[in-house]
Amino acid sequence: MIKNHIIMIVNAVVLIALGVYGYFTSGSPTALIAPAIGLILFILSFPTKKENNTMAHIAVVLTLIASIAFIVIGFRRGNAMVIGMGIFTFVCFDLYVLNFILRKRQRDLNKAGK
Repeated sequence: MIKNHIIMIVNAVVLIALGVYGYFTSGSPTALIAPAIGLILFILSFPTKKENNTMAHIAVVLTLIASIAFIVIGFRRGNAMVIGMGIFTFVCFDLYVLNFILRKRQRDLNKAGK
C-alpha cells in the first residue's frame, strides 16, 4: 500500500499545479485556494511521515473538506477542472482512510499474535 505521506505529496502537487494553471487561465484569485490547500498538505506530509498521528488526522480532515468544497463549487460553476480536483482529492481521502484501517488491523493482528 502507498504510504499516506506520499499520497499527501501527490495530492498537494496536483492541487498546486491545477490551481496555478486555473489562476493564469482565469485570472481569478479564488483559484489560489487550491494551491494554498496543496501547500498545507505538503507541509503536513513531513510530520505524517514521522508517524505524527495528530498532523495526519488534520490532513485527512482538510482533504475531506477540500474535496467536498471543490466538488460542490465545481458543479455550481460548471468547471470540470475544479470537479476533477475534488474527485482526485476525494480518492486521496479514501486512500488515507484505507491505510488507517489496514494499519489498525495489522496492529491488532500483531497484538493477538503475541
